[in-house]
Amino acid sequence: MISGYRFRQAAIFLCLAGSFISVQGFALRAGAAKTSITPDVHAGKVYMAGFDSDRVATGIHDNLYARCLAIGTGQKTLVVCAADLIGLFHPDVLKVRSKVESQLPAVTRVIVTSTHDHEGPDTLGLWGPGPLKSGVNPQYLNWVVDRIAATAIRAVNSMQEASMTLARDHSPLLNLLQDDSRPPYVKDPYLFLMRFTSAATGKPIATLINWSDHPEVLASKNTLITADYPHWLCRYVEEHEGGTAVFVNGSVGGLLSALGNQVSLLDPETGQVATDGTWEKARLVGNTVGEVAVRALRREGHRASVDRMVIRHAEIDIPLSNKLFRLDEGMGVLGQSRPVYTNGKLDPAIAEKPLSFLTQLIESYGGGAAEAAGIEKQLGGLKTVKYATGRDIRSEVDYIQFLDGRQVVAEIATIPGEIYPELVNGGITRYPGADFPDARFEPILRPHLKSQYQFIFGLANDEIGYIIPRAEWDNRPPWLKNRSHRWYGEINSVGPDAAGMVTGALVKLIDEK
Repeated sequence: MISGYRFRQAAIFLCLAGSFISVQGFALRAGAAKTSITPDVHAGKVYMAGFDSDRVATGIHDNLYARCLAIGTGQKTLVVCAADLIGLFHPDVLKVRSKVESQLPAVTRVIVTSTHDHEGPDTLGLWGPGPLKSGVNPQYLNWVVDRIAATAIRAVNSMQEASMTLARDHSPLLNLLQDDSRPPYVKDPYLFLMRFTSAATGKPIATLINWSDHPEVLASKNTLITADYPHWLCRYVEEHEGGTAVFVNGSVGGLLSALGNQVSLLDPETGQVATDGTWEKARLVGNTVGEVAVRALRREGHRASVDRMVIRHAEIDIPLSNKLFRLDEGMGVLGQSRPVYTNGKLDPAIAEKPLSFLTQLIESYGGGAAEAAGIEKQLGGLKTVKYATGRDIRSEVDYIQFLDGRQVVAEIATIPGEIYPELVNGGITRYPGADFPDARFEPILRPHLKSQYQFIFGLANDEIGYIIPRAEWDNRPPWLKNRSHRWYGEINSVGPDAAGMVTGALVKLIDEK
């Protein structure tokens, strides 16, 4: 065990006892399905996620989808679902699994990811009508859970013998589609693809697309529901390759984004550079990545023989250091979807804090006195606030291998949030002003992986926020590189321990013999 990383005893037992499943000598099978999860904006207010609070949807530009891919070897099945949502908390993913397993008990593992769409409904609670007011519609969230589960079941029931084609691309163009706003300015431009074709008919079943970029091109003023650039990306791949396109976002921490003037795309229809917040730029980003994906499959696609899957997983309890998240939990902003644990057990304890405590929190995370006073006014004379006092939040990681005999031909590592790319690719850097200047660097993921095709699934089975290297953690002045004001990131992270917990757990699974 890696010193300083605490894993739940049950997870350790499962790993040591062989929590993975090996299945040899059977044909590969695959199936896919997709279902609309677009909210009804006329049935009531739909609070949109990802930017400011009280952004209410006024219409629908394009549908949101849950897209599921089922992959089987022998009697075992892995299901990967991607939803056009800002994120889902771990307990909601557990509900999806429970519904799938109740009808299909032979399913080995269900992974539910979110594209991190900033132009869809609030499914986490953080963007409601005002301070400490949830934006989640419980009826919609329950409906989404049901729809994802039903889509997963349809994908499994449609499975047929299939062939797998793998491809990857890291062309400079992909790098130019990513804006990084925080040092050390490490990006993750790698594009990985997994295509399945019917062995009987030769017809396409699905294409899995894994790339990293925030879907927020339409920015904060848009009030039309849209999947953002993944809408055009999936449509392009489906039109040119057939089957169902399943897009899974990657390492998007550090605000890796298609917004910003680092991402300049010339609109061929106008001859002008497409600007942020426009449908033209979202379309161009999606279509450009789609073009790269199709080209990679057709020029570099490698037909892979797969006769076995290895699936490993571990639950982890991560210290909850973010006091604003504790406040959100105590005030019910996060609903029932983000419980707190202490010593491995649910801890519902709540403390009453004076309103001045909220003011101190706002100022400690960069808000000014005027902002704090404005929030207090919006709370309408509230005298106290509720604050969750438990120690940890529970999450999980997965590691999946696709093998041909003993050779690993492709891998998936799941990340329960938005991991900074330097934790995946390397490049963690010490800067003056860091809160933990002598912190030990966390293990880097890609050097531990064993194949050319290294799929990193961000926002998989949870959304714990930004996963930041401890050596780069910067929540109090002086700021990194002697900047005059704070960098963005820590306010949306559970705390400085998350990176070590997540990468340490994954490396343990990857290196297990």
